[in-house]
Amino acid sequence: MNYRLVALDLDGTSLTSDGKITRRLSRAVREAQARGVVVTLATARRWTGATPYARVLGVEGALILYDGAMARAYPGGAVEMARPLDARLAQRAAEALAARGLRVVAQVGGPDAERLFVSDTAGDSPWIDAYLANFPQQVTRVALSDLASAAPEALRLVSFGPEAMLRASLDALDGLEAGWQVLPQGSYGVGELTIFAREASKGAGLRWLAADLGISMAQTIAIGDHVNDLSMLRAAGLGVAMGNADPEIQAAANAVTASNDEDGAALAIERYILDNDSAAIAAEEETA
Repeated sequence: MNYRLVALDLDGTSLTSDGKITRRLSRAVREAQARGVVVTLATARRWTGATPYARVLGVEGALILYDGAMARAYPGGAVEMARPLDARLAQRAAEALAARGLRVVAQVGGPDAERLFVSDTAGDSPWIDAYLANFPQQVTRVALSDLASAAPEALRLVSFGPEAMLRASLDALDGLEAGWQVLPQGSYGVGELTIFAREASKGAGLRWLAADLGISMAQTIAIGDHVNDLSMLRAAGLGVAMGNADPEIQAAANAVTASNDEDGAALAIERYILDNDSAAIAAEEETA
């Protein structure tokens, strides 16, 4: 297959366990682009957290951010696609979770700035506070009743805490016409609950980008490791799971590569894009 578009997850895929991009991956990405292949990032991270790695990898063009709720052009920053959460649903979700003792942060992103709106009416959480401490200049505190009106174009609501605590609160979202997911451990070392528009996902973002570029889905590759990567692994012409991914993620993919600490993403690009047979994927196991 002549693959023309590669979507790379960041955490657990492109990044090693200590948060680095290896020279091998950077070289593979640049060689793929030199052959005319579009390489993008498809990440739960926001513009703030994704662009440093886009720069290291030499990626240009639309980046799929917020788990597919937005795409922005790198390096310019123009918003090319956005699927915000309905404000009424966001308010209902925030109040329902607050009743369970969870605080939520409304994430807003745009060409001018990214902002974080957090209610000041629920009890403080050490996990929320640790997250907000990373972005003090972006934080605005508002009353819980005003959260949605303060952030009417929120892309996601997020809350943090132990996975069991987050899952125990999910029934508060019953009947809500929105999507949600729980990551057992996200980028900040604790479980993450995210709530988003139902039409927003990495898979939907990949389909949007492929259509925008005039590339068939059969000519796309997605590489990822976590539950939020499932939609794009299933949507892509070739879904490649990392060796460090859970068994359910690997089972959903077409192929499994080595782990993020063994240059698994680079190995996949070398094999499927660069036709480098000598770089056989040590941990690969074809599943379909």
